[in-house]
Amino acid sequence: MHPIAKSVPLRLLVLLSMLLAGCLAESEPVEVAGKCGPRDLTPECCLKQNPGQWEQCTGSTEMVETAKTAHSVATRVVAAGVTATVALQPRINSAEHRGAELAVDLLLRVDKAIAQCVRRAEREVNDYHFDGRSPSRELCQQLKVGEQTTWAAYLGLFKHEQAWPCLRKALDELLPKKNYLLHPRFRHDGQTGKWEFLDEQAVKKIVSEQGWKGLTGSIEPDIVILDEKGFIVHVYDLKFPCPETNVATWTRYKNETWKDWSQGDLYKTALGVTPKLVSPREGVVPETK
Repeated sequence: MHPIAKSVPLRLLVLLSMLLAGCLAESEPVEVAGKCGPRDLTPECCLKQNPGQWEQCTGSTEMVETAKTAHSVATRVVAAGVTATVALQPRINSAEHRGAELAVDLLLRVDKAIAQCVRRAEREVNDYHFDGRSPSRELCQQLKVGEQTTWAAYLGLFKHEQAWPCLRKALDELLPKKNYLLHPRFRHDGQTGKWEFLDEQAVKKIVSEQGWKGLTGSIEPDIVILDEKGFIVHVYDLKFPCPETNVATWTRYKNETWKDWSQGDLYKTALGVTPKLVSPREGVVPETK
């Protein structure tokens, strides 16, 4: 069995089921074709209707065993993006207080490591699906997964998931104080007019009380790096264009909350830091606007 076949599909099925159910509140850059109807028996729709019933929905006992041993899969789903707990809680820059950026040499190493992990994820997933070839423009637009999701959306999720372990290992080595977060979630507080970090417990509370729609309008950058006081100093977002010849660009939101906002502009406004795009072909590209 291909090595990534053991580590990724379980979480990928979870994310796809969330996508089809409308649960990826900030991830509206992902396009979904069609709806999950009551007669649709694809694994994603089955999991939506029967949470946790891996064997029933996939026919795979291996997935059941993987689910029992996989580290924090349930937390990954419920938290919808919050990974490990860090000692420092993210603090957003203001006119009065700004964080201290990483030293230039360290930042260069961090940028290089992130780009390498993104390229590795691209290569490994293409190896797994296409024997090392890149998907064509036509294939990217075709529907995958029970005619519910395009190949572009499917591969984008798959490659993100494949990148996390590499990123965690690289950043742990470069940032020994672990002052970073992978896919943290932030929400705008309408009463105070400020953005706030939603930790795992806050996300769980919102979802339990309001459902996944309670997270609509929140944002989820892929990587956030903090300084020693917890201020956000660097923000990265991973893009896996399909086909790979496409230029990586910021998506424009379609939901009413941030309609027509550029993802990069919103991240900059919300977090007070100019975000960087990362793609396999272009590496780390700073936002120039």
